[in-house]
Amino acid sequence: MFFSIIIPIHNSEKYLRQCIDSILTQTCRDFEVILVNDGSKDDSPRICDQYCDEDTRFHVIHRKQGKGAASARNAGTNMASGEYIVYIDSDDYIEDAMLLADIKKQAEKGYDVICYKFRKYFEDTDEMAACTFSMPAPIEGETIGDYVNRLVKCDAFYCAPWTKAIRRKILVDGGVKFKEGLLSEDQEWYYHVLIGANSIIGIDKSYIIYRQHKSSTSISWTMKNLTDTIRIIMFWKKEIERTNLPDGYKNALLNSIAKLYCNLLIGYTRYSNTDKKNEYNNLKKLAGLMDYHINPRVNTFYKVYKVGGFTALMMVLKIICKLR
Repeated sequence: MFFSIIIPIHNSEKYLRQCIDSILTQTCRDFEVILVNDGSKDDSPRICDQYCDEDTRFHVIHRKQGKGAASARNAGTNMASGEYIVYIDSDDYIEDAMLLADIKKQAEKGYDVICYKFRKYFEDTDEMAACTFSMPAPIEGETIGDYVNRLVKCDAFYCAPWTKAIRRKILVDGGVKFKEGLLSEDQEWYYHVLIGANSIIGIDKSYIIYRQHKSSTSISWTMKNLTDTIRIIMFWKKEIERTNLPDGYKNALLNSIAKLYCNLLIGYTRYSNTDKKNEYNNLKKLAGLMDYHINPRVNTFYKVYKVGGFTALMMVLKIICKLR
């Protein structure tokens, strides 16, 4: 079995068939699908059973109590037997029948991580948005650090598990799991993946339709979003600096974390709860990450920071957020 496709499911009856049917259109047939029903109270369990009855490549894990997407993905990964793991969210779907075939071509060249693009579908307006970035083409002789830097520079570095295929051996040998209880578990998980990877490539083609529900199109930050992301950034900054990875790869990973950090600063300014003042000092302590400014947004933040300091940067961001 070449691919294990893992779908965490929680009350997804409205979208689940579209998601699964998009997998069945794939020209590459060498896959299994692991459906993880995470305590659904709607018709999702019956839909899962129906597909399993009709196709022996389908397997289902039924859980009476929902434990969250992180736990569901972990359960699916534990059951997987494919050489590569592909994660898909149950409310998204694949728009191109060549996804698995195109991934397999890159996998056969030896790549551990194979990234691909997506388009956003806004459910409330029935509009589709084009992908806003391009995946850089590989350059002969470049290192994994070189390529990660180019991903960061062109804004094509994404932590979401549904934007990539991962060699299962990396997850198994490294004991890589999604950390349960985090609101930013994708970020924490992906750096574990990258630490264990020897190669990465991107396919410059959109395959996934990422559904934006009305509730998800507005920026919604909570204190837990902020604190979890800050802790993840603090942990991985220290972890990467102390590893024995090549310096070029360390710098590339720190460039990627600097991008996450600047995205976090924007989220911080949009979050109105006064409790966020407790995290201000932690954000200020991490300002040195802007020294890794290969990404255009980070570079802009870096210039403002160098001229006016951290307080001035945060004031500028606050004004911009109010104007938008």
